[in-house]
Amino acid sequence: MTTSTGAAELRAELVELAAERDALRAQLDGDLPAATRWLQRKVWRQAAALDALNRRVVTQWFVLRTLDGLGRSLTAAEYRAARARVTNAQLRDRIDDPDAA
Repeated sequence: MTTSTGAAELRAELVELAAERDALRAQLDGDLPAATRWLQRKVWRQAAALDALNRRVVTQWFVLRTLDGLGRSLTAAEYRAARARVTNAQLRDRIDDPDAA
């Protein structure tokens, strides 16, 4: 992770926490429509993120089915190369290393 990426992620998290704080204050003040709008926006963002993840999974499933249909699977070298191209360290750590088995 680069410094600019880390700073951008921290800023986004700070903005989200400030928005949540404001929504909770609005709720305590009895302004339920403002609190509801924040919650609705949060749900929409999460739905969009879930949709993007689902599209990635479907794409990967399609690639694997295509390879299976061709009668082959990824070689260990192809698998390692594809795993190495995953930029998200947490996601990459969830992918099994073929040499670890």
